[in-house]
Amino acid sequence: MPVSPDDTIASLLHPARREPARLRRLTVLAACAAPRPLPVNTLAEALGTSLHEGARLACEAGLCTMLPGHRLAPARAATLDMAVNLLEVAEVRETCARLAPLAEASDEALLLGLAADPLGQGREPLQQATGRAADMVEGILWALAPTPSRSRMPAPWNFAHWGEQARWASALLATAAHVLVRGGQVASGHALVAWALGTEGLAGRISGAHGFLAPTHLQFLLDAGQREAGIAFAREAHPALAGPENTFSRLMMTVLEGRVAMDAGDDTLARRLFTTVEGQARAAGLDDLVGLAKVAFATLARRAEQNTAAIQLGLAALSLLCGEVPFEAVALLGLGLAYSREGRHLEAQSALTLALPGLDIPFQQLSAYPQAIATDCFLGDTAEAERKLAALVARAPDSPQARLSVGLSRAHLHCARGEWEAALSTLDGLSGDEETAQPHLYAIPTGWLRVEALLALERAEEASSVLDALAQRLYLRNSATQPARLHLLDARVAFANGDMARARRALRRASARPDRLSAQDFTLRVRVLTLQLAEAGGTEAQRLSARQAALAEWRRLIDALPSEAQQRFRRAYDRPRLRTLLGESPSEDGFAPPYLRGSSAVFRSAVAQLRKVASSDASVLLFGETGVGKELAARAIHDLSRRASGPFVAVNCAAINDELLLSDLFGHERGAFTGAMARQRGRFEQAHGGTLFLDEVADISPRGQAALLRALQERSFQRVGGAETVQVDVRVVAASNRNLAKAVRAGDFRQDLFFRLNGIQVELPPLRERDEDVLLLATYFLEQAAQERGGAPKSFTPEATRLMRAHPWPGNVRELHNLVRAADVLSDAPAIGGAVLAPLLQRALECAEPRPTPAAMTDIPMLFRQHGGSLRDFLAEVQRQCIAQSLVENGGNVVATASALRISRSRLTQVVLGNAELRRMSGRELETPPARPTRAPRARGA
Repeated sequence: MPVSPDDTIASLLHPARREPARLRRLTVLAACAAPRPLPVNTLAEALGTSLHEGARLACEAGLCTMLPGHRLAPARAATLDMAVNLLEVAEVRETCARLAPLAEASDEALLLGLAADPLGQGREPLQQATGRAADMVEGILWALAPTPSRSRMPAPWNFAHWGEQARWASALLATAAHVLVRGGQVASGHALVAWALGTEGLAGRISGAHGFLAPTHLQFLLDAGQREAGIAFAREAHPALAGPENTFSRLMMTVLEGRVAMDAGDDTLARRLFTTVEGQARAAGLDDLVGLAKVAFATLARRAEQNTAAIQLGLAALSLLCGEVPFEAVALLGLGLAYSREGRHLEAQSALTLALPGLDIPFQQLSAYPQAIATDCFLGDTAEAERKLAALVARAPDSPQARLSVGLSRAHLHCARGEWEAALSTLDGLSGDEETAQPHLYAIPTGWLRVEALLALERAEEASSVLDALAQRLYLRNSATQPARLHLLDARVAFANGDMARARRALRRASARPDRLSAQDFTLRVRVLTLQLAEAGGTEAQRLSARQAALAEWRRLIDALPSEAQQRFRRAYDRPRLRTLLGESPSEDGFAPPYLRGSSAVFRSAVAQLRKVASSDASVLLFGETGVGKELAARAIHDLSRRASGPFVAVNCAAINDELLLSDLFGHERGAFTGAMARQRGRFEQAHGGTLFLDEVADISPRGQAALLRALQERSFQRVGGAETVQVDVRVVAASNRNLAKAVRAGDFRQDLFFRLNGIQVELPPLRERDEDVLLLATYFLEQAAQERGGAPKSFTPEATRLMRAHPWPGNVRELHNLVRAADVLSDAPAIGGAVLAPLLQRALECAEPRPTPAAMTDIPMLFRQHGGSLRDFLAEVQRQCIAQSLVENGGNVVATASALRISRSRLTQVVLGNAELRRMSGRELETPPARPTRAPRARGA
């Protein structure tokens, strides 16, 4: 999970602060949910946890009272509705289930069981209900039916039978409704509350009996989009909630009314309502509702673009809502959005990630997940975005809003990966009804992503049409859409269409409020567009100034991120194109992953080649002796590529026998062979969207080679024992310490597979050629060993250093690593001497195989015979591979490649444009191949 560099949130959510608060609320819940006061020890034994500390804290806060016999009773300020709202539903359900056996009457136990599991064990005893619960059975079963709205509602609940326990019974019914809604049974939850209230609602009912049902019913109406019905119900309910026992319910109703006012754009009314809540909650000692009011004030501040104030209010709310998971989640959600608008993207990602698990209302989940995924995607952290998307898909109901939420999240992911066509396809797949399911939440981001994708695809006229339609339908009628950002988008679209005058006007309007452009990379977009306009018609001084400003903003964004996040950020969306515009080549980052250590010239050259290779999607074949770090090199290619946020899956082909290799690579279906008890995803599927590393590829059997070739050619395969074709997007990096060309000549390795894998070759140097790296690596391994044993790192004596420099290292870096670890254990002195190292080095030499002599020149005639085609086809393939390798080494630069290959630029351009792969590698995808000249037919003689 992402971790914020700002420890403020972490300190507010520290278990040392939250656990006492949780115990206090659990104690209040137990006291309120029990039908009558019970001894603390009895409650603790039933719940399986100590409640003495929680009881002390609850009594000190005035929420509970200790009666004779150490019986715990709720004070007047504490009600079951408050306790249920402040704890996670899972904890509420478990508490009710554990308290049910303590009930003296069967109808009390029935209600507690119903609140704990309304569709499971709580439903089973209804048919045998007796006493006061008997007349509730018909209504409850009606509500729990699959389609309660299709039949007539039974007579409403007669709460008078419950006497003084009417409020307690009402609260348990509302708890069951909340459990149903949070479990995805929205219709049943709403129906249960509607039946309990009856067709007349609270009109004419006894005041104390339905307090908790009132805010529950209002929340359900608002979540269902029935705003007018909710306002009417709130107006009806308020007079019935005037008593002090309904303080919490009354204030919760007022909070929800404030939400209605905000949705309607009436921030003045909303502020007045929230001020009322804060004042009355403070007077009643309800700090929880004071915190919730601060969350509401933070939302108002964020809507007014007062993001600093919104962050301060959000943090203040978190300090009050300590351990109240549902309210904490709402506060964290608002805090994350404020951080995002303030340009503090890592803090935003952390807050939003922490918020999601605590959001247990479907409406909140469906709106929050796309916002959190958008923040992940902005940072280029597509792996975290995929994790959140999987969680969203798992819990999303089958509804238009859910389909829109999932579709929007997928579109964000496609855009972050530069998959613009896929993003448009996803957005176009959302029907009109779904896109307008919640226009205030979804129309803006879906429209924005459409325009961004069309601009990236250079379909400027379509982008203009989409933007105009959105402005007419929504943007110009909604003051909360941040017009500065809309003007910026308008300016970019106008520039793409060649309308420079309109682009300049819109850019001036956008730049008039720079404080409104802090979110995401909007300021950078302003600087880049200013540069483009200057280059299109400005002076040299204007161009220089604009370029300096754009570069300064780019570096400000990059420098605010840790090194491991910078590469992801650089690769996301259209930023590679922006970097080219700014004059910063993607292949010149100078960044090397921290696990690649070395300063020797040969090592730096190898790392530079890995960095160039990473910018392409071509297959890579790594060569090198055992122990040089081929898997680390493969991981570096992955981490430096646009696939870095996807999975990296490594397979040691030599360690898997032929019978299991196909299953391991491609997966299997249930029953495919003995022991296949369930479907298993193979390594290709696991690596979808990322990189698959095949180590010791020369050891694959002929049967495995054939299957691997087919998968590489078609980018698809079938699981063992299955008929379904599985499509994958995988980059393959293979490695071998054997000479594959020699294996091809010997008939041990398929030539066609060799050519498929041999897109680009990278040779990794042995350690004996990296003399100055030996001591550097050995010192690093000593530091690792010190961390593992928990002591100070040791060092090497001059004699030990001399021995290491003289050693040929037949096992390369792996041998050095193992030797240093052994020496660290065996040496009693803080400095490892030659007496410790000498026997270890000698044993390594005794075990080493003799190094092979350099390979002879490749047998070209043998390769031609293995190729099987014509000489012309063979030479064309050799030419293609040489050009592809040189293009990678020269960053796609055709001029440099032509110079390296010693051919003319025009000849190279002709070959490149005639091959789709070479066009892509040189950045000329959009150029069309030259047409072949046609000769006029010769006139025949008479």
